[in-house]
Parts: sequence; C-alpha cells; structure tokens
Amino acid sequence: MDPVNESKVNSPPDLRNRKQSEDYVLEDIYESVDFEFNLNGVHSDVGNMFQKFAKKELIKAAVKKQVRKAESKLQEKNAKLKEAIKVKKQKLEEKITAPPFLRTSDKCAFTLGIVALCITEYILLKQPQWMSLWYTFLLFPLMIARYISYSQAKYQYFMLDFCYFVQVVLLVQLYIKPSPELFQFLFTLSNGPLCVAIVMWRNSLVFHDLDKTTSVFIHMFPPLVTFSLRWYPPGNDFSLVCLEPDCRASLYYTFGVSFVAYCLWQALYLIQTEVIDKEKLAKDKQIMTSVRWMTEYKPHPVYKWMVKNGYRYGPTSALVLTQGIYTFITLLPIIPVFQYYELHAVYLCLIFLVCIWNGANYYFEIFTETYTDRLQRFLKEKKREKKEAKETKPAEKNIKPKESLSSSGDAIRN
Repeated sequence: MDPVNESKVNSPPDLRNRKQSEDYVLEDIYESVDFEFNLNGVHSDVGNMFQKFAKKELIKAAVKKQVRKAESKLQEKNAKLKEAIKVKKQKLEEKITAPPFLRTSDKCAFTLGIVALCITEYILLKQPQWMSLWYTFLLFPLMIARYISYSQAKYQYFMLDFCYFVQVVLLVQLYIKPSPELFQFLFTLSNGPLCVAIVMWRNSLVFHDLDKTTSVFIHMFPPLVTFSLRWYPPGNDFSLVCLEPDCRASLYYTFGVSFVAYCLWQALYLIQTEVIDKEKLAKDKQIMTSVRWMTEYKPHPVYKWMVKNGYRYGPTSALVLTQGIYTFITLLPIIPVFQYYELHAVYLCLIFLVCIWNGANYYFEIFTETYTDRLQRFLKEKKREKKEAKETKPAEKNIKPKESLSSSGDAIRN
C-alpha cells in the first residue's frame, strides 16, 4: 500500500478538535473522494460505495452552502426594502401632518360639508322622495371612513352604540322589508332618542372636521329621512307608513316595541363588552367604550352629578340607568310629532339649531385656539428635529463602525 494513502486512511483529520469553516470541511471531503481504496482483504465495491457516499455528502454540503448564501442575500434585500418603506412612510406622514396639507384637507372638508348641506336642503324642500337615496349615498363612505379612523384610534366599540343600530333598522325599512309597523318603530327611535342625542351629547356642526360631521349625519339624517317618508311617502300612499285610518301613531309601537327594542340592544351591548370582551378590555385600557368615555376620559355632567350626590354602584350601571331614563323620556313627544306636520318640522329645526349653536361655540371658543396651537406645535417639533439632526451628525463621524457578526465569526474560527 502507498504509505501516503495509508497515512490518510489510518489518520483522518480530527474535525472535532479543529474549528474550521465550511470551506475547510469541503476540502477534506474532496480529498477523501480521491482516496484509492486498496486495503488488503477489502473488496473494491466498498471503496466505490464510500466514494459515492462522499460525493453525496459533498453535494449536500455544497447545496446547503448555496442555500445559506441565498437566504442571507434575501434577508439583506428584505432589510433594505423594509428600511426604504419605513423612510417613505415617514416622509408621507410628515407631508400629511404638515400645516399646508392640514389646511388644504380642512378646506376641502369644509367645502364638501357646505355642498352636502345645500344638496340636502334642496332635496328636502323640492324632492323629498329622493331623501332615502341621498342618505344611502352618504352613509357607506362615511361609515367606512369612520371604521378605519376608529379602528386606528381604538374607538371601534363606539360603533356598537345605539345610533348605529338605528341605521341598520332604517336600511331594513328602505331596502329589505318595508312595513308600516317597522316604520312606526323606526320613526320613534329616529325622532326620539337618536335625534335628541344631538342635544344630550352636544354634537356640533363643524364642516372641516369629518368626525364631527359624521356624528351629526348619524343622528340627524334618519329623522330627516323619516320626515320625508312620513309626510311624502312613495306615490303618496300613506298606508306604507300609517297603521290607523287617520294615520295616528300607535301607542304599542311607540312605547312598547320601541322601548323593548332599546332594552334588547342594551342587553346585547353589555354581553359583548362586559362578558365576551371583558378580558380584552381589561388588558388594554386604551380601547375606548361609551362607559370609559363618559365616566373616565370625558365625564358627562349627568355622571358627575350622580357621583356628587352619592351614587356608588359603578359606571356601567350608571350609564345603563341614565340611558334607560333618557330613552323613555325622549319617546314622549313622538305621538304629537307623528300627528302634526308643522310640529314635526319645528321640532327638527330646533334640534338642528342646537347643533349649529354647538358648532359656533366650537369655532369661536375652541377651534381658533386649538388649530393655531396644533400648527405651532408642529413647527416647533420640526425645528427640534432639525436641531437634533445637526447635533448628532458630528458625533456619528467619531464613532467607529462595529465589526459584523460574520467577520467576528471568521476571527474566532481562525
């Protein structure tokens, strides 16, 4: 036997005691492949089998190496792509929150709000039968925009409130199963608790604020639609909206069915927030609900009065009790409002006048200060960022780059 080959066979390199890189391992495999198996008493087939095995291992090692290289390149590309997307996102957010963009978007929202109000007035006075279509045309984009904004702000539980329940009932009456019984039930909810909520919760007609405008739409448009249907039904067929020959409101649907429907909604709401999602809401205090809003974030005057006068049964029970009493009281004027056109018109005008007054208070007492403060805070923040950027640049020049993990690993292996 060749002494050189004999030494290679009898003394294979001890890979366990040598910290070699993958390149060294591959070289050893290459050397082993070239061995001449000429051992005494060993059949040549054994040598061929070992060579095939060594070649397979060599191919596997080479493939693994190429895969690792490809993965590392892909990770680098993904990291660069994420960084580029992050930079573009930051630039876009800066442009969106910049004063020129804010002013432009607010101007557009204000203009669209005025245009929508003018169209609503025209339809209500000249073409009241179109009011349902106009309501539907505005409802869906506003609800989509609200859901997106509320989800981002963790306000999505507000969309379980009673006012959204009334929107669903109105859509059922308009497009799924219209009936005089459902209409009287809908008329009661729309012109009672939903409409008076503008006064109770101080909704404001602020055209440049999409959120405030949407709140006014949710509470004011169902009463306007039911006004049009009540006094100008399709084809002047009053049998579509009236149960009695003289078209009087039904006490059963006005007080009985309506209040039971409210209680049913309230029970489902409590099951969702106090049972199903109780742990979720307890873990995340930033998720806003009606209870948290009215008792913690912006305590309502009614809740403050109850606490001041010794109410100690918890905010949830306080909200349920307050809304129950409020709902029953707002049902009381529905009978005469349903019966007399002039009273109904004056009733809605007074509610809308309160909404306009709240908007005027917002513009002249709050908006003039907060809007200017918001722009000034933005400008100060930009100046501070520029200053910090200038201060950090000289410091970065003096910092030596750290060795990469791969280079440090090579140093260990060597």
